[in-house]
Formats: sequence, C-alpha cells, structure tokens
Amino acid sequence: MTNAMKIIEMLRIIDNRAKFMGIKLNMMKNLLEKYKDNKELLKEVLKLTEGTRLHELILEAYPPLEELKREMNKEEYKIKITLNISKSNEKEKKEFCTFEGFVSLIAYIKEYLRKYYLGNTVKRIFYDIGKDYAIKLGINTYEDMIEFMKEELGETIIDKSEPLTVIVKDNKECKNCKASEPICYLTAGFIAGCLENMANRKYIVEVTEEKCQAVGDPYCLFTTKKSIRLE
Repeated sequence: MTNAMKIIEMLRIIDNRAKFMGIKLNMMKNLLEKYKDNKELLKEVLKLTEGTRLHELILEAYPPLEELKREMNKEEYKIKITLNISKSNEKEKKEFCTFEGFVSLIAYIKEYLRKYYLGNTVKRIFYDIGKDYAIKLGINTYEDMIEFMKEELGETIIDKSEPLTVIVKDNKECKNCKASEPICYLTAGFIAGCLENMANRKYIVEVTEEKCQAVGDPYCLFTTKKSIRLE
C-alpha cells in the first residue's frame, strides 16, 4: 500500500535523477496524477514537503495541488479559531523526552525543536537527515558502517539474517534521555541510508526502532525491510 512517504521518496528520486526541468516536471506530474482521486494522500504529501524545494516543484508540476493547498489552508484556519490557544501552547511545551544527566548536543537540539517548533514532525525530519547524511558519505559496506557508527553513535552489531537487525549499545542519540517511546530517529535514518547505498539505491529501505535505551531497554534495536524496488 502506497503512503505519502513513499510518494515523496519517489519524487525526490525524480528530482535527483532527471537532468532537464521539463522532463522532471512531467515525470512528477505523471506520478501525482495516479493519486488524483485520493485527496487525503495528496494532502499528506503537501504537508510533509511544506517549506521545501520539492514542495514548490510539485505545485509547478501538478497545478491541481494549488487548489488542494487552498482547501487545506481553510481547514487549518477553522481549526485554529476553535482552539484554546493558551491551553494548546501549554500542551505543546509539555516535555516528551527528559534528561537525567549530560546528553549529546543532537539529543538536546532534537527535543528543543520538537518542544518549541516542530512537534511530532521532528521524527521524520531527523530520520531524513540521518538517511541523507549516510547517502552523502557513501558508506556502502557493513564494515564501514559499523566503524563509523561505533565512533559517532555507539557500539554497533549487525545481524544479517532476515529481517536484518542492528543493535546499538550506549547510543549517544539517547544516552541519559528518558522517553515513553523510541527516540533514535537520526540513527534509524542513518542505517536506512547505509543499506540503500549497499543496494546501489535499487530499493527504499525502511528502518524501525523496536527497542530503545531511552524507554528502559538494555540497548537500541533497529529492524529493517526493503519496501520499494526502484528499477
């Protein structure tokens, strides 16, 4: 089943690989047109790309999204005028992740952005940052992946049986943090990027953190799966 994140990933691939703007916009239009009857899905694509270059590209490629965006803005305005703003602000400032000692800078920045600016979208943003970073580094072997993660995150163990799993002990991303659910989004994205490099970008890899030291587990455990074949 296609979801908004998979569509966005395919749009990004088109953006990166298509050399000519006309071809790029036409490919994006053809992709988005497949989902013209699923307004909620297209709304989610618009929400998740808001403020990015990709957002502007897809609006140019597929003009019907402009009307959909205006519709979304009207809906958001109606919601805002019915909310009790003071109560809403207090709820947003409520801590999701607490610190019990010295934490890494990335852990502090992540929680600060979630609390004051990004809300739950911080999960997707930091996942994408980790993934893009791994892809840009070009890490494409298990040995290099383990060595890099050991230096930057924590002791790393990879079990290559299906599904491939990755264990990170004393992960800096969540060390001395306490949360109600796994919070190592950057690490998960980084693992996904490394594995996509190893597959020569033929697959989109999804990584889920099943265990996390921030919730009291002895280590952070990530499971992986190939979700889309790109060729």
